[in-house]
Amino acid sequence: MIRTTRFGSGVNISGPSGRLGIALTLVIGLASIGFGAYSYSTQSTALSSATTVEGTITSTSIETHSNKGVSYTPQATFTYTYEGETYTASNVYPGTLAHDFDTERAAREELDGYEPGATVTVYVPTDSPAKGYLKPESNNKPFLLVGVGVLFLLGAVRSAVT
Repeated sequence: MIRTTRFGSGVNISGPSGRLGIALTLVIGLASIGFGAYSYSTQSTALSSATTVEGTITSTSIETHSNKGVSYTPQATFTYTYEGETYTASNVYPGTLAHDFDTERAAREELDGYEPGATVTVYVPTDSPAKGYLKPESNNKPFLLVGVGVLFLLGAVRSAVT
């Protein structure tokens, strides 16, 4: 059940009601904050601790996602050798959250210069050498996850207090 609070300006804020609803909302909020923080940490560590090696592109593709609208994620599979060990990865960017694009064209533009057989610079996180990536760019998605989690927590606290 959802509880709605009406404010004088005509703004309605809805939150969960009942102990189970509030508890579930708290868990979702904490999980979102936790995963956002983890994603930010892995992305930051990968960016700050990377060394570069040469690699070879083996294939490229564009993944299509159709959750709320359509988005496109560039994919590039490549091989590289770090400290005598050979790895295969497909991370265009560092971290756990993919960079999505609104158009297939924009996603394809991200793969310019990454044709199969091309020699490329691979950024290798020294603490996770199997997670090499091609573009040293950060992503704002971890902050969005933390923000959504905070909204869930605020909704749960507001419902628990009123």
